[in-house]
Amino acid sequence: MLCPLCNGIGDYLESCKSCGGKVTECGRLSDWTGPYEPYGPIEGSLQNNMPISSAGDVCCHVIYCENCSRVSEILISEWPS
Repeated sequence: MLCPLCNGIGDYLESCKSCGGKVTECGRLSDWTGPYEPYGPIEGSLQNNMPISSAGDVCCHVIYCENCSRVSEILISEWPS
C-alpha cells in the first residue's frame, strides 16, 4: 500500500472544516511526533493510539489552515501498490 500524499502523486484539496479557508498539508503525523526517518518503515507507528494494522490502510497527515491557524489530523486512504 502507498499513500498518495507521501509519494507526491495526490493533493489534499479540501477546505478547513472550521472556517472554509485554504489548508496546507504538512506531512505525516509520525514525522512530527516520532524520530525523523523519512525512508524507514511505517510499521509500528501509531495513529490515534492504534497501531497502523488496527487503523486499516490509512496514513495519518497533519493539515494547517492559513486563515484560522487550526491544526488538524486527517486520515488518507492508501492505494494498492
